[in-house]
Amino acid sequence: MGSTKARLTLAGVCLVLAGISLLAQQPAPSGDPPMRPMAGMPMMECPMMFAMSHGPATALQAGTALALSPAQRTKLEALQRQIDAAATPSMASMHAIHAQLTALTRRPQLDEGAVRAALDRMGRVHTEMGVTMLRASHEVSTILTPVQRDSLAAIAKRQMPKPGAMPMSGMPMHSMPNHPMPGAGSPPKH
Repeated sequence: MGSTKARLTLAGVCLVLAGISLLAQQPAPSGDPPMRPMAGMPMMECPMMFAMSHGPATALQAGTALALSPAQRTKLEALQRQIDAAATPSMASMHAIHAQLTALTRRPQLDEGAVRAALDRMGRVHTEMGVTMLRASHEVSTILTPVQRDSLAAIAKRQMPKPGAMPMSGMPMHSMPNHPMPGAGSPPKH
């Protein structure tokens, strides 16, 4: 009984997490009020969203508007290369962990220990990715002048995606495709 209840509880949690991820990829229906991200926290108040929108990729994309000097551009490009170098193995790890979790969820018996170990690894990878992004946005602020920082903040605010328009540039997974949810009654695509 306890094992069945634990499996059903874990399955429910997995469904909720998967549903949130899939919903976040869907555009907000027109005419409907936008979803309140993170329980009403404005997206720009989220430290991770701030880091992404104030990171080197965004600063480089806005280079003309920011009137970056050649020295600033060189420093930002080097910083972006560091992020890309860190993101590549992290994303490979995330893909491997997701594949492992998928395989674990398809077994007839739930191996809770293996699931916990995979989720712990996932948390460590997320933490490292987050620290890298926060460190980079901090370094960007030291490269830019106060006027450029203000301009970047205004640009970031204008470019902040609406809920459902994720991922955004600057996220390590920005090159990953969004997968639309299958319609009602359609089997999921793998």
